[in-house]
Amino acid sequence: MAAALSAPSALVPSGPLRWRTRASEDVNEHADQLSDWSQEYDQLRGGRFAGRVRELWLSGPRLQVFHEYTSQPTSQQCAPWPGSVWFGLPDMRCARPLHFCGGERRTDAQRFVLRARASDGFTLLTPEDFGIYGVVMDQEWLRAQADALGLRGAAALWASPAHAVPLAGRAHAALCGTIEALLGLDAGPEPASLAQHEALTRQLLRLLCSEPAAADRGRQSPPSAAQRRFTLVMAARAWASQPCRGDEARDVPALCQQLHVTRRTLQNHFHAVLGQSPADFLKAVRLNACRRALRSAAPGDTVQDTAARWGFFHMGHFSQDYKSLFGEAPSQTLRQRAGQSR
Repeated sequence: MAAALSAPSALVPSGPLRWRTRASEDVNEHADQLSDWSQEYDQLRGGRFAGRVRELWLSGPRLQVFHEYTSQPTSQQCAPWPGSVWFGLPDMRCARPLHFCGGERRTDAQRFVLRARASDGFTLLTPEDFGIYGVVMDQEWLRAQADALGLRGAAALWASPAHAVPLAGRAHAALCGTIEALLGLDAGPEPASLAQHEALTRQLLRLLCSEPAAADRGRQSPPSAAQRRFTLVMAARAWASQPCRGDEARDVPALCQQLHVTRRTLQNHFHAVLGQSPADFLKAVRLNACRRALRSAAPGDTVQDTAARWGFFHMGHFSQDYKSLFGEAPSQTLRQRAGQSR
């Protein structure tokens, strides 16, 4: 649904408000659901995937609030539109650890807000049954509004790289409630008014730019052991997601050689970060890469050629593993692509 603002405001962007809800049963399709983002998701465990995004989008300048849900564990590479800043708040539905840019966040023990500039991007490893609220704003618009409202803590929002800031339970609940109220404006019997939206947007800015939510943590601490483990896992993911050169191996010994670590170190790092073996993770990443390739296949591409590009040479095993992870055979994915391109 879209509603036109009746007049420009110093606080609320001019232009249409657009609410929409999108549901998906495919992790790759789900990664494309947020407006104006560039994302790549891997599904890390077999079973039916269910994703849902509820989004409020405003243009001129851009402001976006959303709630995102994913049923299966995922690895996410995320970047909102250039010139923006992102805030994320896990909705507390899941108590399992979340990994954000190298740090493990236990949502059962602490509330926090995640922050990242679009120029930095960010990575997430999410657990099953995971929900997160998000806010994205044009950075210069946020700077101007913070100055107009006298929110001095806002300077930290664009001065620091991606990081997590602890929140009191009350502040976390207030932020999640404000975002939910903005998303809920579309559900009323009457169209949302400019005054309603402006009041909630003002409240959202004050909460995001308050202390300690906007506190600059000053000098950057040296990378922790957890961050180093996460960095290694993400390097493994990047390596495994690339097509093979010739008959190049994509197995654990080859990964150890690529990352210059022992097999024992690799095992320990993967179990600490993911609770999963390197072999299982590598297979999941390669299968996700094959799925993306099949979903964008050119005429004449075959399942066998696609599988071979990611080191799968036994078609029976490949088809079985693919179906276990995604719930359909690779030939079905390719046929769906062929049907869409006609």
